[in-house]
Amino acid sequence: MVKPPFSRIMKSGRVLLMPDEDVGEHTTDKREELIIILNGDAAIIADGETIQISEGETYFIKEGIKHNVKNISNEPLEYIYVVSTFD
Repeated sequence: MVKPPFSRIMKSGRVLLMPDEDVGEHTTDKREELIIILNGDAAIIADGETIQISEGETYFIKEGIKHNVKNISNEPLEYIYVVSTFD
């Protein structure tokens, strides 16, 4: 994307994490989130489970789930998140 989209119900972004870095545990209240791995390997800790996903894979996070994304590879982890909001 050249510029941010102007959507009332979606937002997205690109994240780059160095080895062993994480985004920090957070909750997406009244939002659903899709994570799309572009490069590297990630551990997604969500709802008490740890799932490993790699380049080309996606992971869906339901509304209200506490979660974190951690780089578990020796190279930078690059991913895109898409968050939808609703009332």
